[in-house]
Amino acid sequence: MKRHRIAYLCGSDSWGGLEMNQLRNALWMKNRGHEVVVLGWKGSKFIEEAKKQGLTIHIVPSHKKYYPLLSAIKLAFWLNKNDFPNLIVRAYTDLSLASGTAFFGGRKLKVYYFMEMNLGGGKKQFFRTIRFNRLAAWCCPLDVLKQQVIANTNFNLEKIHVIPSGVDFTNVINEPKELSRKKLNLPEKYFLFGLVGRIDPQKGQLLAVKALARISDEKVKLVIVGEKTKGEASDYEQELNEFIYSKNLQDRVLFLPFQENPFVVFNAFDWTLMTSLAETVGMVTIESMAQGTPVIGSNSGGTTEILNYGKAGLLFEPNNDVDLAEKMKTAISGIQFETKNTVTNFNHKLVCKKVEDLL
Repeated sequence: MKRHRIAYLCGSDSWGGLEMNQLRNALWMKNRGHEVVVLGWKGSKFIEEAKKQGLTIHIVPSHKKYYPLLSAIKLAFWLNKNDFPNLIVRAYTDLSLASGTAFFGGRKLKVYYFMEMNLGGGKKQFFRTIRFNRLAAWCCPLDVLKQQVIANTNFNLEKIHVIPSGVDFTNVINEPKELSRKKLNLPEKYFLFGLVGRIDPQKGQLLAVKALARISDEKVKLVIVGEKTKGEASDYEQELNEFIYSKNLQDRVLFLPFQENPFVVFNAFDWTLMTSLAETVGMVTIESMAQGTPVIGSNSGGTTEILNYGKAGLLFEPNNDVDLAEKMKTAISGIQFETKNTVTNFNHKLVCKKVEDLL
């Protein structure tokens, strides 16, 4: 296998799925023997986590979203000087910098965009076409996102690829559900629905609680795992708690902080809920299914494709707590789905092989 030299850029202060996927992929490629460096802002969570993982880092200054010409010149010079001919970006806000870097880096430097978010409308303007055409490839984690690129850009069809973000299947655990619940201090003799993600209106925790309120069985509980986004107002969290108390659900809605090992969490659930209004990819869905825990997901975004249009899980009408409650009742009735085999194409080993083939 050819060894590649790859730089992973993430110009972000956030720490969400996109940043985590960028770091995971960098680490996987390093572990497969490639020379990897991660580029990011000083003090960013991405860089701090990269240090913990023992990855080589290089600090780049913060840049403007559009036309950061000086930053692009400096980055292209550094990449060429240090012989890193492959640059991978995931954030759309890094695209202008990446495009400029490709321009100033010359033919030796190739830039690859791994799409993580919805494209959001038409991108066929002349200046965007020029920017996109600097990319060596545009990689989409799902076919539905590939179709977005085809419909909304003038990008070369032959340079569009479907390469998932990937899940490390070696981290999937094999232990009784009761043991996972004991580790998390969760009740063992109840039917547990779980919802994993930051406490945010877009993630739909309130919708899930409203659906739970429509289920009278006291043996059914909802576990919400996550914390509010740092620095944001707690109005939504307050609204969530007020509804729980108004419906006397204090004993049926349980809260857990962010957990380092998601597979213990998913193993503790009977079913996972994906209630986001429009989740682009939904790593929570993939990780839950890899662990063998079925998913009820909103019939929108990438969730629909991951659940194979209702053949690998249950889909409910977006933002409809009545329909969600009905699907939860269906889950309680004992319906079963094969989940692990459905998401084998997200196995990180297969994903890394596709990246190597692309490079």
